[in-house]
Amino acid sequence: MFLDLGRLITLGGYAIALVGVIPLFPHVPLLPRLVFVAGVCAGIMGDRRGFPLVPGPLLTAASILLFFWYATQFSRHNPVLPVVSILVVLVAARLVGEKNPRAWLQSCAIALFALSSSSLFDLGPRFLLLLGLMLPLLAMMLVLLTFQARDVAVRLDRPALRQVIAVGLLIPLFSLVLVPVFFPVLPRTQLPLWSFLQQAGGSSSTGLADTVAPGMAAAVPENGPLAFRAESIRLAPAQLYWRGAVFSRIHDLRWQRDAGVQSVKSDSRQQLIDQVITMEPGSSRMLIGLDLPVSFSHPGGSVMPNATWNRPLPSSRRLRYEVRSLPPGDGSTALAPPSRALLTALPVDLPSRLKQLVLQFRQQGNSDRQRLDAVTAWFRSNNFSYSRTGLPTGAHALEQFLFESRSGHCEFFASAFALLLRGADLPTRLVGGYLGGVYNELGGYYRITEDRAHVWVEVWLEKEGWLRIDPSSFAVNADMALGGQRQLNFTTQARLLLDALEYTWNSAVITYDFERQLEVVNKTSARLQSFPLRNARWLGGATVAVVSLVFGAWFCSRYSRAGYFSRESRILRRFNARTRCEFGVVCESQAGLFDVADRTKSRWVRMFVELYAGVLYRDRRLTAKEYGKLKELLDYQSIKR
Repeated sequence: MFLDLGRLITLGGYAIALVGVIPLFPHVPLLPRLVFVAGVCAGIMGDRRGFPLVPGPLLTAASILLFFWYATQFSRHNPVLPVVSILVVLVAARLVGEKNPRAWLQSCAIALFALSSSSLFDLGPRFLLLLGLMLPLLAMMLVLLTFQARDVAVRLDRPALRQVIAVGLLIPLFSLVLVPVFFPVLPRTQLPLWSFLQQAGGSSSTGLADTVAPGMAAAVPENGPLAFRAESIRLAPAQLYWRGAVFSRIHDLRWQRDAGVQSVKSDSRQQLIDQVITMEPGSSRMLIGLDLPVSFSHPGGSVMPNATWNRPLPSSRRLRYEVRSLPPGDGSTALAPPSRALLTALPVDLPSRLKQLVLQFRQQGNSDRQRLDAVTAWFRSNNFSYSRTGLPTGAHALEQFLFESRSGHCEFFASAFALLLRGADLPTRLVGGYLGGVYNELGGYYRITEDRAHVWVEVWLEKEGWLRIDPSSFAVNADMALGGQRQLNFTTQARLLLDALEYTWNSAVITYDFERQLEVVNKTSARLQSFPLRNARWLGGATVAVVSLVFGAWFCSRYSRAGYFSRESRILRRFNARTRCEFGVVCESQAGLFDVADRTKSRWVRMFVELYAGVLYRDRRLTAKEYGKLKELLDYQSIKR
């Protein structure tokens, strides 16, 4: 069965165009997308009719018009979108126009540029997969166009098509040999260039802020972008508090971060929880760690108050660092006692009914624990509910939450609870961070999104130390509102698999920066210097042995497929050795056997040739009996000499 070469080239050209342009669709404006879809449809209709639907001059004029339209939009602040839009339009124009080898080569080249330009927006594993698909398609397309250039009417059968596909797959594989050489040394960016340029102008804010101010927004998004991933052992849901900032000062019901420094004390005998945090780019300088973090490995980070850390500047790159944290329950005495005057201070301008409620707990109970229990009991008994929508706003939002709506999110719960504890003369502060996360079993990490930003309370009791209390857990709908463990259905598991692949790609490729390059070089150098000479000799010998075995296996496989070790080849080599030695004549090919017999005029040579050729010319192999007869002829002549 023969296949039409022109049809194969057409299918390959459209496939290359789609692979090159589709990754740009989420990023380019609507007009280039419509032009490309129209170009594909018009190109297919023209191919079926046998001539282009749009005349060449009209197509050229339209392409030039769109080119200049997008060229006028090019600027220092918008350098990318006009260029990729032009690429999409040019691919569409090539599909609509006349189809010849030159046009197909141009279309393939522009599609390759389009796919490369998609890396300006996305450096994820999808780009690598599409590039891995594009390269074999291009290689096969070049082979097919070469056939067509030699003979327009050529047709391929299935074996020939399989060879073309094999060539298309093998050519990109040869480039993999260079990957181990260039990957460790070539520089790379951790983010797509366009994302970097956009964030240079203004980074997007994270779910955490430098202040806690209830009433700033009427709703809080329920879904958010990725904040960070944390490699860690799997922990109980109650342990998943990720510490970011501490807010001790309050002014006009707005909580502000600390200004002093307070270190964390840990016992060397305590078993710490290790995490590797990969934070997404953003404007926040906070370094996140499992509550309560003891140490951070980030070299440029600075210690901040109450077991929090900051990086020097906001970053448009992914940040990867290590954290060590105390187990839950072991951090109550790890932080020093508070400044009582600072952490019991109340705003001077509290509204009257809020001030009355706050101070009513000061006289309840004879100990810190009793006053804490009284505030907790009041909160639990007043049917507060957790909500992300319909939140109170304005200057009196906290009053509305406590006395009227009794519905709010974590900032309302934590702020109100902390005020009541301070009214009870208990040193109290707010802690901001994240709560929970989805554990990815495949990757061994937690995935935490911005909508999990959370605020809770730390209170100091004289005989117990610092206690973490989450007032949001007092809500009547706390289990539903705070998430808990989400059920993993098939769709969620598929997303976790893709997320694990993306995380592996980011960790192994995207965030492999210059510092890690130097780290690999230094570690390799240190290992080589400490490697014993005796082990080096053993390793060298083992390497030579392995290489020899591999080469031997390749040699045997190659010559075995070529028939070098078959009976026919072995006996023919012995025959040539005899005729060369005795007559000075060698058979260059099986077709020259009878020529050798004629030139030597030897009876035994004639007998050998007739038996050998009679078998092979019938397109069969030598039997054991025939092989033995040929050996006898050669051995008899050897004994005779």
